[in-house]
Amino acid sequence: MKPFKYLPKALRVLLLANAVVFIIAFLGRGIDVDLGAGYGSLTDYISYFGAFMPRVPLELWRYVTYMFIHFDFMHFFFNMLMLWMFGSDVAEWMGTRHFVSMYFFCGIFAALFSFFMCLLGLTNNPIIGASGALMGVFVAYYKFFPERMLLMFFVIPMKIKHAMWVMIALDILFANSGDMIAHFAHLGGVVAGFLYMAVYQNGPKVLYHSPLSAIFRLFSSNPEKYGDAPRSRTRNSDEPEVLEGEVFYVDEQKRMDDILRKVEREGVQSLSESEREFLLKAGDKLRRRRGGF
Repeated sequence: MKPFKYLPKALRVLLLANAVVFIIAFLGRGIDVDLGAGYGSLTDYISYFGAFMPRVPLELWRYVTYMFIHFDFMHFFFNMLMLWMFGSDVAEWMGTRHFVSMYFFCGIFAALFSFFMCLLGLTNNPIIGASGALMGVFVAYYKFFPERMLLMFFVIPMKIKHAMWVMIALDILFANSGDMIAHFAHLGGVVAGFLYMAVYQNGPKVLYHSPLSAIFRLFSSNPEKYGDAPRSRTRNSDEPEVLEGEVFYVDEQKRMDDILRKVEREGVQSLSESEREFLLKAGDKLRRRRGGF
């Protein structure tokens, strides 16, 4: 695990936000207040106003607030451990923008999935915790690093590509066990994770071949790209070919800064071959200056 200060900024903010809410909820057990819903502890009020309740789906703030609420220390600890362990590599690989978008998309979708399960009569319990969003993060980790090993239940060595399906099977198996774990929220997070990664990995192809492509063509400033397949541009044979990323930088430090900012925004996968090569050469130079090998 990376030290906290080296984690991506978005991940540090999520960890701190969860920690602050947990501390307030923990200390609030001994603080009695009346905030308009009757006399009770501050912790009770956090649950009353912040938990997602499938029976009141139109209270939209709950789709976000529930993700930051943990009352039990072990629940908080293991969720944040998972976010720290897997979120770090996922955020660096796909970039801050996509990581944050995926995290909240999966968390909101997990609550919405639980609401639909409530309509089917399968659950009606309030939901708290980041588990739904974290299952989406784990799906992304599974997509990026399927061959990596982990200790399932801290005991059994298992590849990520197998652990993913074991976790899904357990959530399906225990969905109606009454064990006070939001298994339907977990499954909703998994579904959302696969949906987000399908769009992330396939990019515009999802829209090119979508039944909605005709609508996108009407409102797009570049409508020709929304057809049966993206149209390739023709180039005059006399026109010199432009190589991606081969811009001349007089100041190498400036180029380094630009590349690192790109990684922070869009992830390692966004780098061109020349940018990756530049980073490798810059790393070699730095090691030589420091006397490394």
